Amino acid sequence: MGNNLQQLLPENIAQAICRTLIDSLWQGLMMAILIGAVVLFTRKSSAAKRYRLLVGLLCLFTLSFIFTLVMALNSKPNVDPVIQNNSTGHVVDIWELLNYNILFIQKHAGVVVLIWLIVVCARSFKMLFGFYAIERLKRTGVSRVGADWQKKVDALAQTIGIKRVVLLLESAIIKVPVAIGYLKPLILVPVGMINALGPREVEAILLHELAHIRRRDYLVNLLQSFVETIFFFNPAVLWLSTLIRSEREHCCDDVAVSHTKNKIRYISALVHFEEYRLSTPGYALALTGKGGGMMQRLERMAANRNRSLNKLEVAGLALLLLMSSLFIAAKPNNRPELIPKANKTAPLSPELRKYLHNKELAARIRFLERKEAAGTANKSEALELLRYQNKPISPELRKFFQEREREMAKQGRAEQATMQRARSKDSLP
Repeated sequence: MGNNLQQLLPENIAQAICRTLIDSLWQGLMMAILIGAVVLFTRKSSAAKRYRLLVGLLCLFTLSFIFTLVMALNSKPNVDPVIQNNSTGHVVDIWELLNYNILFIQKHAGVVVLIWLIVVCARSFKMLFGFYAIERLKRTGVSRVGADWQKKVDALAQTIGIKRVVLLLESAIIKVPVAIGYLKPLILVPVGMINALGPREVEAILLHELAHIRRRDYLVNLLQSFVETIFFFNPAVLWLSTLIRSEREHCCDDVAVSHTKNKIRYISALVHFEEYRLSTPGYALALTGKGGGMMQRLERMAANRNRSLNKLEVAGLALLLLMSSLFIAAKPNNRPELIPKANKTAPLSPELRKYLHNKELAARIRFLERKEAAGTANKSEALELLRYQNKPISPELRKFFQEREREMAKQGRAEQATMQRARSKDSLP
């Protein structure tokens, strides 16, 4: 299986991707602390400011991942980090355990990257299905509204600064209004909604959807979906994406309320549509948002108060800070060093020494297998490979090995005698 993975993905690329994915976890931990600080210290700020800060953190994380991946691809294969033993005793065990886990993951980088690619491909198919669902919404069960309401939408679009034409259609499929598209945006409303609500309530709802188009939320939503597909295993990224979606709805609520000047009527429209809320496609921007949060939006508008960290988030951040403090406190005084040269003779544990020996042996076997597959291996290397693979050896080959070992032993004794004579000559006055 290892050879098949190496043929599917080169070892250096698999190692670079695996190392970058591992780095994204601690980068996510640092980002989680920044997210908590933003949510905690911007409780009295506008939703637009909080939204920009959160989106900025998402872009910063994405850029750091790209930079880390490029650096990992361009760097030479590094030596496995080995932590030296010192007088700190059992304190080093925490770092040794972390080091062992990282070494184990890097040893099976091909398998880790393959599993990651399988999940990413599955989520990518889900994303493509979401695009297909959006295209289906545009063409299936839709009809034009009256000319008066289309003119009303054009007037509202000009009011909030939208220069493109926004088409308003009724849909027999959806249950809540949604805004779709960027280059050719359109708003879909449920059939009968315009007649069921008052003109001012409909105007407030349309302003909410137009605010999504004006703010280009469709593009940010695509970026979020892409990042969630890549970092499906990172809790910090998923938490940040949830907060961004929540603040996005708050921003559009503020735009709608500021133009209608009637918060109570807008809240009643939200309550009316909450009872019809169903699961909407992941790339459509619905009035009721995605994943719930309607009660939080209503409470925010009623009390004029932004959300802060809940008990679960506070507990998670506190645990994160506690674990980080413990790891920093347990770090040895002498910084763990890499051992790229053989002259650094630090005492190693028997388990680590055995692991490094097995890794070097596995690398030697892979090297011999590649030479044999390419037809460039000589007789000695071919015989060495047979011996490593525990394949049956003929008496002639066994005799060749014995003679070769005797010659190497004789050569070693001769070199040792030569070195002793040279040292004895140097010691003479």
